Amino acid sequence: MQVNFDSVQMTQAPPQAYSFGVVAKTFPGLWITRVLWQFGDGSSFDVPYCCQNWVSEVRYHAYASPGPYTVDVVAFDNAGNAGTAAVTVNWVTPIPEYPNYSLSLILPLIVVFVGLVAVRRGIGRKVS
Repeated sequence: MQVNFDSVQMTQAPPQAYSFGVVAKTFPGLWITRVLWQFGDGSSFDVPYCCQNWVSEVRYHAYASPGPYTVDVVAFDNAGNAGTAAVTVNWVTPIPEYPNYSLSLILPLIVVFVGLVAVRRGIGRKVS
């Protein structure tokens, strides 16, 4: 039995959603009886089938918190054969481009900088 699997990230903001696609094919004369999805966060989905030697389906799943998740798909046929495929998605919390420092930390640095600039300008002037 052959199982092909892929994923596409759909959103950036929480909850982060993915689209997962699977194509499962079994041997001639046999048919797929079910496809079991396990999304890596404790949730699963079991889809029954009848009378097809190949199936193609897409599932959508959203994750509530950042982290890596391994998604497993297992396809079964009427002869007891199983085929598996897995993909790992990793929801990484983005690092802000400009950190959000509080004003109480930045203000003293600005005062020191302005003071240094004023001192430099005063040193280079001639007194008449």
